[in-house]
Amino acid sequence: MEPYKKSNEEDKNDIKAGRIIGTLERIIMLFFINICQYSSIGLVLTAKSIARYDKISKNQSFAEYYLLGTLLSTISVLIISLI
Repeated sequence: MEPYKKSNEEDKNDIKAGRIIGTLERIIMLFFINICQYSSIGLVLTAKSIARYDKISKNQSFAEYYLLGTLLSTISVLIISLI
């Protein structure tokens, strides 16, 4: 019996959803920076982490990918907000 594997279509949907979530995350963080609500940025990042907790805790390579993406996203928003 073959172990369960996602179909390519499901992978594509996950990637599309991840891109949309990332874009919304950056927009929301930029909005909070512009209104000087810096602590609210932590809520955005926490909500994202809670939603992905199960996958992060079980898959180390995904956790590293997730952390890198989140840090790059946050840095890009900070740079944009300074311009």
